[in-house]
Amino acid sequence: MLEARIAVPYAYTELGAYGQALAGYEQAIAAYERERSALDESIAAIRDGKLVEGLVERNPGAEMGWFWSIGELPDLPRAAHLTSVLAEHEFQEAFKNYRDLLFLEHNLSNWADKLGAFDDMLANRKQAYAERLPRTREQARGISVPTMRERRTAVAEELARVEAQIDVAAFADEREVALQQRLERAKATIALMGETPEASDARERLRRAEGALTWRMTDEFPARLWEAKKSMRTIDERLAEAAGREAALAQAQRDEPTRLAGFDGRIATLDARLKAMIPRVAALADDQRIAEQNNAVAALERQKERLATYVTQARFAVAQLYDRAQLAKKEHDGRAD
Repeated sequence: MLEARIAVPYAYTELGAYGQALAGYEQAIAAYERERSALDESIAAIRDGKLVEGLVERNPGAEMGWFWSIGELPDLPRAAHLTSVLAEHEFQEAFKNYRDLLFLEHNLSNWADKLGAFDDMLANRKQAYAERLPRTREQARGISVPTMRERRTAVAEELARVEAQIDVAAFADEREVALQQRLERAKATIALMGETPEASDARERLRRAEGALTWRMTDEFPARLWEAKKSMRTIDERLAEAAGREAALAQAQRDEPTRLAGFDGRIATLDARLKAMIPRVAALADDQRIAEQNNAVAALERQKERLATYVTQARFAVAQLYDRAQLAKKEHDGRAD
């Protein structure tokens, strides 16, 4: 398009249409000057950062990747000047690298914020540990596992004795115990009656009552023994749980401070690394942005150089046309004399 502006008046010159050629060259020079002024505006906008920032804003992307591409031009005074620049593979790859650096910088900043949250969580965990430990220790002191084991052993020995001796009275419930006590009191009362017929009759009824009670307890002895053994198994389970909690508490008291201190160290290490990396990535991104701007400016400067060449050619052609017109005028004046 730019070349055509001087190609047309050149053709007029070859055809001898010098007036049209002169007008064409002057129009071309004016167009070139306007184009050069427009290029200066674009260059100024690029140096202000509007190119790269506009491309990021107009072509958002949430991830890094090689398949991303520029789809929309930024809002610049002469965005059309950048079409050829943005289409270059070198610029596309450089801009992808810049976006990747921005993405990385954003992620690092997010991680830095998360580390602050992790640090707060760790502080809360330490505080909760410090507050709960005394209460837990106090509760643990109220549950003596060795004492519980001793009591369990005593109960187990008594259960073994009851089973071996078939001591049916050992499993008597409250009602049966009350009946036994009444029978004992009745025996004492009958003993005071002497050997009378009434006493003999009372002893027989008492014997039958004792027999009924003994038969009932004997009949229910297997079931009651099974329930007692079942309760022993439950006691063993609860005792194992208590021992496990006691061991876990002791282990926690040994390990938790070290584990919390380890998290402190990891957070401090990561925080130091992030604080070192974030400015480095930001500096790299800034360098990449400046490099892209310089490349774009260099491309537009090359366009200005081509314009300057065309302007020079057009001005030279205009000068030739004026020289030719002066020569023709002299020849005409000479013939007139």
